[in-house]
Amino acid sequence: MNASASLNASQGAAFERLTHWRGGQRLLTIIDEALANVVEDVKVTADDIAEVQRYVTTDLEKAFPTEYVALQLLKGSLARYERQGSGASVFWPEAINAAYADGPLVNFGPLRTAMKTIQYDRLGAHMEDAETRLRIGRTVDRALERCQALFDQWSYYAKSGNEHSFNSSSLSVPWGAPGPVVLDATAGTDFLWDLFEDRARIVPTPSHVRDYSNVTLHVARCGGVGKRAMGKNFKTRFARLATDLEKRLPPSSSVFLCAHKANEHIAKSMGMDFARFAVGHWGAVDGRNDWADYDAAVIFGLPYRDQVWANNTFFAAQGLQSDEWLKEPVWKTYRDVRRVMQQRQLSVSIIQAISRIRVRRVVDEQGRCLEANVYIVLPKDADGDAVLTSIKADMPGLLVADWPFEMDGPKVKRPRKGSSHEALVSYMEARLPGKTPMSAIRRELSLSDTALKKLREALGNKEHATTKALSALGVEYLAGGGRGAKSFLAKHQPA
Repeated sequence: MNASASLNASQGAAFERLTHWRGGQRLLTIIDEALANVVEDVKVTADDIAEVQRYVTTDLEKAFPTEYVALQLLKGSLARYERQGSGASVFWPEAINAAYADGPLVNFGPLRTAMKTIQYDRLGAHMEDAETRLRIGRTVDRALERCQALFDQWSYYAKSGNEHSFNSSSLSVPWGAPGPVVLDATAGTDFLWDLFEDRARIVPTPSHVRDYSNVTLHVARCGGVGKRAMGKNFKTRFARLATDLEKRLPPSSSVFLCAHKANEHIAKSMGMDFARFAVGHWGAVDGRNDWADYDAAVIFGLPYRDQVWANNTFFAAQGLQSDEWLKEPVWKTYRDVRRVMQQRQLSVSIIQAISRIRVRRVVDEQGRCLEANVYIVLPKDADGDAVLTSIKADMPGLLVADWPFEMDGPKVKRPRKGSSHEALVSYMEARLPGKTPMSAIRRELSLSDTALKKLREALGNKEHATTKALSALGVEYLAGGGRGAKSFLAKHQPA
């Protein structure tokens, strides 16, 4: 990834070391499925730019005037589009830097190098902490890297929800890579490979290699399974889910739950009454083996992608399109190729999450795995039908059963069974910078007086594992002095 980061990566020395050896050019480039999504998305918001500007000192401003002005122009342009409020996309089909024959007008490389020496922990978090310094440094450097891409290649403005951003995309693996072979178990479902057309050839998995007849997929159909609806109702829905599953599965079960990141802390705090219960979130489960011996998986909330993602992926593979395409994204026989891309990517993410448990491990010569159960809540619409079809096609022999579960209904009261410390770390990881009162944390994690007291004691101990985990996220405990004084957790930087 590092070697192929620039537009000229296929000619660069770093990439050449990967593609050549003492006998000449390699014939194959083997790419693990973790890199199967070979599209590198670039998104820059006003907050990203402000984060960089926060650490640009007066000396750096004088040393790199062109780059400093470039950051101001990007931020000012975003503010202008936000004020206009139309939300219409605006394209820059030609790279700004390409117009200058003597070299790029804007080159953030030297500024990135200079900023690596900044003591971010002292400036931003007001502490001496090597992990905090590295984390903030990576955040700033990534933002500058993305800003560079906006000047080096095509880009466009877009609005998604309330977020205004400049966007671009490129292929992480250049076309110059010799004989690229991607080991992607979900290639038959992932629409990305269709976009490559005759430049990619999918080799079908031989029949009878895998047999999922020991796996039962329990399917419930409900509305409101996206990020926003799940976030609004997750606590009550999770209580109903846990109560339902504890009636269906034995206490000795090991259960892995995949949910949205913003809801992870609630699931960890409330817990389930099984021998083992673990939670992961979308965007951080693909390729992991942490739950490879678990016997049950629960998919609770689906990771829908927005149109900006679909645009970037399509442009990276097919080239920049016109304004007319954005209004009517027709491609080949697809009247709305973006919708197809979003649905197929949803299926890929779900199949990847299901495969985190022991269904991935073959135990006999017929290609079977140990018995396992998967519970999933799918939408009632055509997307739900398409996802179910994709799962069955990808997992031959899979048993499918109706799951009579309703997410919404009478409230179910449950005692908290999970770890408040683990839940707190997940909660603060998803929080934006700022102060969070301990009263809000108590309410969010449903803590009793005793649990809150013990948590405060742990936070007051800088050597406690929870305090160290929070510090790595840039979170500091601020205890108020005196009766009635408020205490906070202050997050200095986004994780």
